[in-house]
Amino acid sequence: MAFENIHIFNDVAQSALKNYGLENTDDTKLIVLSENATYLVRNKTSGKADGVLRVSRPGYHDLEELQSEMKWLKQINEYTPLIVANPIPALDGTTVQQVKGTDGNTYFCVICEFLTGANPVLDNEEQLVTTFKFLGETTAYLHRQTEIWNGTKTLKRINWDFDTIIGKNAAWGDWRAFPEITPEAEVLLNEVEKIIEKRLSRYGKTNTNWGLIHADLRHTNLLIDGDQIKVIDFDDCGFGWHLHDLAAALSLIEDKPFAPKLVNAWLSGYKKVLPFTDTDFEEIDTFIMMRRLQFTAWLASHADSDPAKEVTNWMEGTIQLAERYKRLFG
Repeated sequence: MAFENIHIFNDVAQSALKNYGLENTDDTKLIVLSENATYLVRNKTSGKADGVLRVSRPGYHDLEELQSEMKWLKQINEYTPLIVANPIPALDGTTVQQVKGTDGNTYFCVICEFLTGANPVLDNEEQLVTTFKFLGETTAYLHRQTEIWNGTKTLKRINWDFDTIIGKNAAWGDWRAFPEITPEAEVLLNEVEKIIEKRLSRYGKTNTNWGLIHADLRHTNLLIDGDQIKVIDFDDCGFGWHLHDLAAALSLIEDKPFAPKLVNAWLSGYKKVLPFTDTDFEEIDTFIMMRRLQFTAWLASHADSDPAKEVTNWMEGTIQLAERYKRLFG
């Protein structure tokens, strides 16, 4: 992944407005570079936000995968009490647009409605505990909806299993490529990876622990608006273990002293909607550790992204988590 030629993404974003009939009334403002480039679509005269435009990196998702994401968003809005950003149809009635870039590549573009709210503050323990209680309930609604929706199995999305998370075919790269890793740390993390693989093999995939998941419910994809919690950015959604949604929610804060409080708050919310077994509980640490390794790989392969630039002392925290995990299960 690289955004050296961000001007190409900027041109694509502006060109995409034509497909929605917004080229004369709106402009685009880059708001974040992460897995893709995301833009605020705003009215030139009033400054009002008319939507959020995502320009996908070529090769990250194909058309059918993006259409599947849009189908799930529609189902969530129509059949759950959750608030997610609805995709906005273009002039041709479709929700995924294909725009040719100046480099000759085809870029997929989606505009979703703009939702009000603010991201949770990572160093605000009291707010996070409250947020995680609501997030647990929200996550359970998502899991329950995918269990009862007949269309779930027809969707084309990635399978987030051990192999694609941190294994040989890891979608975000190899965690060993992290620039600050030492030989000693690599030995420890290799041992931890083997423990994770063994435990996941035993845990297995069942109708109650595996299904369609958001896969990236971290703070940047949550909006707090009064007593409401809204979920955005389903770009990484796919089929995976339900516990991966909990682990992903703890991204960047899983090594904080208050992390156990967040887990308990999440569980209290989740159990209001769906059961949570002792077997599931026993593997919470496994999924947290696996997500930490996955995010380590993401930071290594996305050094030019905005989230990566904000991370400090990552390997130190990773080693602490790994040593604890090895003591528990090694």
